[in-house]
Amino acid sequence: MNLKTTLSKYSGKPNSLFKKIFVTFSFAYLPFLVLFVILVSFGLMPVNFNNEDIYGLNGVVVLVCFAPIFVFMFSAFAYLWFLFGNFILQLFVTLLPENKQ
Repeated sequence: MNLKTTLSKYSGKPNSLFKKIFVTFSFAYLPFLVLFVILVSFGLMPVNFNNEDIYGLNGVVVLVCFAPIFVFMFSAFAYLWFLFGNFILQLFVTLLPENKQ
């Protein structure tokens, strides 16, 4: 097996990649969200929203409302980074010589 055929297997974009990244990042962010909700609820850590420190139930609401936005942003950046790497890989595969057997 040569390098071109090996890399060609990995140069295709998998189906539903963004969905997998989004779900994975959601579950990765969940423990931190729970920790921050506990800290804000007991007044140990504020949530800074519009340059105001918010504690208690209002802080929990802010955290829960902004969690999907942060997860979406992280997922979008990771997906775009994957697409860029995939594009470079495809360019590299096309530049490799064909296997002569």
